[in-house]
Amino acid sequence: MPKRTPATPQRKLSTKHLVYLLLGGALLAVGFFHLAPAILTGLVFYVFLDQVHRHLTKSMGRGIARYAALAVFLVVLGLAGLVFVKFVKQSLAAVPVILAKLIPTLNHLSDQFGFDIQFDTIEELQQAMLSAFRQNLGVVKRYSLLLTKEVFTILLGGFAAVFYFLQGSTAKRGSSLYAAVGVEMERQVQGFLGSFGRVMGAQLLISAINTALTAVFLTVLGMPYVIFLVLTTFLAGLLPIIGNLISNSVILGTALTVSPEHALFALAYLVVIHKGEYFLNSKIVGSNVEMPMWQILLAILIGETTLGLAGIPLAPAILHFIRREMQETKA
Repeated sequence: MPKRTPATPQRKLSTKHLVYLLLGGALLAVGFFHLAPAILTGLVFYVFLDQVHRHLTKSMGRGIARYAALAVFLVVLGLAGLVFVKFVKQSLAAVPVILAKLIPTLNHLSDQFGFDIQFDTIEELQQAMLSAFRQNLGVVKRYSLLLTKEVFTILLGGFAAVFYFLQGSTAKRGSSLYAAVGVEMERQVQGFLGSFGRVMGAQLLISAINTALTAVFLTVLGMPYVIFLVLTTFLAGLLPIIGNLISNSVILGTALTVSPEHALFALAYLVVIHKGEYFLNSKIVGSNVEMPMWQILLAILIGETTLGLAGIPLAPAILHFIRREMQETKA
């Protein structure tokens, strides 16, 4: 009787593998639909709420602590709004004065180096800006619609995070595929939130260092409107891509009202600090999440390329999450 060839064992798709596929698809969707700022906002909101809740549960019940954490969050959000309003008031007071001093300096430099700046007064600058606005009206409309969409998605991400925090875990064990996937998805999401929390702690330290260095540099350089410039650097840095251009332009313009030498020093500082941010980021984040510096730096570069500036804090968290899952899974 002929021998039977043993059947090749069938590999089953486990619940964990299915969740990995769903998370991978979600990550691709985030990049394709440019949802990284909304995801980042939601993660920041949830991690803040969760950390406050963990501290408050040490002195009160979990249910009361949850709503107390929400109250703290709303207070902090309100204070952030007040800081923003203060910044707007300072901008309205400082920007006209800076422009009034900047235009004569630009006129002097244009005569010295032989280039035309096309305006001699603030009124002529306003006319030049209106003319450029009319010529690029189609581009402005397109980007204004994109900005409106981004603002809406960011708000939606923030609200989703708050509701998720208030609702708590809804995953329940059961025999169905839906229940099994829900439990595993909850575990994976909590794991990623833990990774992001560690990265965010490092990011806050980096932000504090950058703000402090900028404040010290502007003070030592003898720049006017230091508080306004520091607030501009911090708040404008929250905007993707255009934020750095705004803050750098304001600092350079203000430095130029003092002297061309101040402007050169400011330009050199801005170039060095922005390039150094990559290495500072990778070093601090790497030590916090216990990963090699080159891996963090590579993740930051890929994250910024694929997800924009929001990918800088997201990429190390994703890398830490993937690394941790691989370490806990048998080969």
